[in-house]
Amino acid sequence: MKDVFHSAGFKILIIVIFVLLGLMLATAGTGGSFLSDTFGFLSTPMERVSTLVTNNAAETAQSATQSKEELKAENDRLKQQVEDLNRKLINYYTYQQENAQLKKFLELKNENKDFQPVSAAVIARDPSNRFYQFTIDQGSLAGIAVYDPVITESGVAGWVSSVSANYSRVTTILSPDTKIGAIDKLNRESGIVGTDVKLADRGIVKLNYLLAGTTVKAGDIVVTTGLGGIYPRDLAIGTVQSVKNDPYDVSLYAEITPFVDVKTVRDVMVITDFQGQGEALDDDTAPSAPASSQEGK
Repeated sequence: MKDVFHSAGFKILIIVIFVLLGLMLATAGTGGSFLSDTFGFLSTPMERVSTLVTNNAAETAQSATQSKEELKAENDRLKQQVEDLNRKLINYYTYQQENAQLKKFLELKNENKDFQPVSAAVIARDPSNRFYQFTIDQGSLAGIAVYDPVITESGVAGWVSSVSANYSRVTTILSPDTKIGAIDKLNRESGIVGTDVKLADRGIVKLNYLLAGTTVKAGDIVVTTGLGGIYPRDLAIGTVQSVKNDPYDVSLYAEITPFVDVKTVRDVMVITDFQGQGEALDDDTAPSAPASSQEGK
């Protein structure tokens, strides 16, 4: 028991008790200011830290709000720039295509001073039409009328079969309604280019009414004669693939692959006027336009 009172731990406990008693007496004598000052001294740094953390949190929240608004504004600005660039790109491609068309058609017009051409683009195709009828973006306001020939830089594509103010429908060279006065460019043998359902399914037309001793052969180029008043002369039609006997009479005919692929054509030229247009229109070369079409000029 005596060892406990003499131990170091007991002595420390006694010292702590006396220190606490001294603090209590001092606090009682000074009205608690010493203790308050002591706690204030200890708590002030903590309050500063708390205030700093609170202020930083508020600034961070404000900064986040501003950043969100700035990002939205920047995003809107970039979207507008993309839209502007897309419009410029579309205009560029449009001008590029138009320039390419005009260059080709200008060359054709320079070779044919009497041509009055109207450049047009294919804007629709009739999926129910097995002869690949299509619609172009020019009509009567551009001077186009029924029976006007439709061509590309490669050759004959068809003819205008109906007209509205701002668009026209084109019956293609693969339609049985199409009849073209034509001639073999090499040996000058002539006939009428037409087709039927079976040949059209193969993308083929034929030069009819060849004589038994014909010299037309595979590889020959067939062009328009200009007779009939529908097409001007020397427009390219296609290449002869073979010569065959007509099963219905003693004549021969030549199967021809057209130069223009009417299934995929995108840009065309309508010839609204040329020397000899409308002259000597006869039953053999006059195509059959729908009754509802706008007639003539």
